[in-house]
Order: sequence, then structure tokens, then C-alpha cells
Amino acid sequence: MAGGKPAFVALDWNGTVVPFFGLEPYLGALEIVADWRSQDLLVFVVSRAGQKTIERDVERTGLLNDGVFGCADKGPILQDLCARYGDGILLGDHPTDLRAACTAGIPFLQAGLEGQPRLSEADGYYREWGEVQLLVEALWGSTP
Repeated sequence: MAGGKPAFVALDWNGTVVPFFGLEPYLGALEIVADWRSQDLLVFVVSRAGQKTIERDVERTGLLNDGVFGCADKGPILQDLCARYGDGILLGDHPTDLRAACTAGIPFLQAGLEGQPRLSEADGYYREWGEVQLLVEALWGSTP
């Protein structure tokens, strides 16, 4: 996958974009996502929350996106996104996010924004959103 531009970034919600429902997004998250979308990178929110709950919270923050999915299992959603659009990446904070990325065969960048311990199988780990762009560049060899 190195050297090619990803088609999409999938984002977990709680612990990745916001600390928890109703709270403000992490510093830099909205700006980085807006920059990705201005470069024609698709951005999807994939959360284990109910569909209406996640839709409302994403809308509340103003996060620009190409789709919001509330689901019990992220793996099938990610597989579908790959089948439709091509290579992607998942940003999340939990072992279930890692498993979902593995199911879909895509890289996983782990958010450690709340001090979560690093999962050794993650393709990258970040403690602030400002580090995300560097990790994506390292995975693909270029800015998305």
C-alpha cells in the first residue's frame, strides 16, 4: 500500500474524534478532516453507537464527512467501504477497532488521546491529532 493515496479514512468517534458524546472534538480533528476532504479523500464515521445517536453527535460538531454508520460490528462496514472505494485506513482507540481494521485488511492508527496504552499490532499510535498526518504520510509515502 505504501506510495499510493488512500481512498478513504474511517473514524471511530468516542476516544478518537471526541472524548465522549456531547463533548468538543479533540484539537485539530475538524481541521485535519476538512483538509483531507479538500484533497478528495473520503471520510466516514464508523461507530458502535446507534445510528441516530452518532448522526446527531457528528452533526453537532460540524465534522465534514461522506457518511456516518452506527453499527454493532465495524468490520463488515469497513469491508464494504473497501469494496466500493478501494484502500482505506481506520483511526480508532480500542482493540475492537483494531480487529475491525484487520477484518477489512486495512491499516489501523490508534488514538492514545485519553492515555490508552498502545496496542502492539497497531500500524501507528498518536497522542494528538497533529501527529495523524505524519502517520498517514508514513503509511502511504505521501500526503493524502
